[in-house]
Amino acid sequence: MHIFWRQGYQGTTLPDLLTAMGLTRGSFYKAFKDKETAYLQALDQYDQAVVSKTVETLAQCDHATAAECLLQLFETPSGPRKGCFICNAMVELAADNAAVAQKANRMANRLQTAIRDVLDRYGVLSSDRQRSETAHVVLHLYFGFQAIGKSADSSGNWAEYLAELTQER
Repeated sequence: MHIFWRQGYQGTTLPDLLTAMGLTRGSFYKAFKDKETAYLQALDQYDQAVVSKTVETLAQCDHATAAECLLQLFETPSGPRKGCFICNAMVELAADNAAVAQKANRMANRLQTAIRDVLDRYGVLSSDRQRSETAHVVLHLYFGFQAIGKSADSSGNWAEYLAELTQER
C-alpha cells in the first residue's frame, strides 16, 4: 500500500513492489494476478486501515462542537508527504479504470457520510439539505488539503473556517 501511495500506480515498478513486500517474482504472481490486482488490494487495505479509522474517529468524537470534530480531518500528519491515497487513485486511474473508480468513490462516500453524521449528531444547520451540502464541501476541502499537503504546507486556520461553515446560513 505505502509504495503505491507514495509513488502512484504508474511510478511503481514490479521490482519496487518485490522489494517493498519482500517477495520473489514467483511469490508475487502466486499472491497477485498482476500489478493492478496488487493495487486494488492496496486500495482495500487503505480503506480498512485509514478510512475506517477516520470514520471511527469522527463517530466517537465528543468535542464541544461539530467544527472541533471535523478539525481532526485537517490535522497535519507527521512523516513523509504522501497526500491522500483516494485522491491519488482518483486523479491517476479512476477515469480509465472502473474498479479503481468504484473503490475510490466508495471510500469517499464513507467519509462524506461520517462527516454528515457529525453534522447531524451536533444538530448544526437547519436542514438536511444544508448538512448534506456542507458534508460534501468539507469532504472536498479535506481532499484539497491532502493534495496540497503532498507538496506544500497546507496549514491554515481550519478551526475558524470550519466553525463558520457549520453555523446557520
